[in-house]
Amino acid sequence: MLCSKSDDTSDRLASDDAGSAAVQTHALSSKSSLRRLARDAARDMESRVILYTLQQHHWNRRRTAEALNISYRSLMYKMKYCNLRNVEAPSPPEGR
Repeated sequence: MLCSKSDDTSDRLASDDAGSAAVQTHALSSKSSLRRLARDAARDMESRVILYTLQQHHWNRRRTAEALNISYRSLMYKMKYCNLRNVEAPSPPEGR
């Protein structure tokens, strides 16, 4: 499991109907294998957990990696794999 402290986080993310609807639509619209569907669903969930945790830690990647109990390098690889490196972090408030 990616995060051992995921009691509250995974419940909120798992209840998101948008992700499950996308998987269902993908399953119905193509003749993909179960393996591919499972991989895509896992990638989507992992991406959402990482993005949520990054936002909670104000895009501090070191703290995010610690919160997810993974190494900083693993977080960087996962961000690359999930295409989260191109996502722009919100700019800091003016006056900082």
